[in-house]
Amino acid sequence: MIEPIKMAPCPFCEGPPCIIAHNWITREEVFEEHKQNEDFDEAYEAHVWCHDCGAQGPNINTCSLGTFEQIYDLEVADVMRIAIERWNNRHNKARSCYDSGEKQGLNIWPRPDL
Repeated sequence: MIEPIKMAPCPFCEGPPCIIAHNWITREEVFEEHKQNEDFDEAYEAHVWCHDCGAQGPNINTCSLGTFEQIYDLEVADVMRIAIERWNNRHNKARSCYDSGEKQGLNIWPRPDL
């Protein structure tokens, strides 16, 4: 049984989050109960998106997870869980960059002559 995880609301509009996964090669939608083949050679990607405003979290795929994070042999449910965890943990990650830009007047459009 898959352990439940609560998805955070959209950080922009507080709308309801949705998750979707695809076979990375065929683009066919797959669901959490889909099982990897015996060679573990299928690739999947997943992302969370807001049903109301369409904001999207990061695309998480098995190829990048294996190459850059050394996470291998994942089922669709594993990739979906990682996508949800990253959606839930993205708040304020770049806040220091925004605050620095604010001090420099970079968060205004059109920007005044600096």
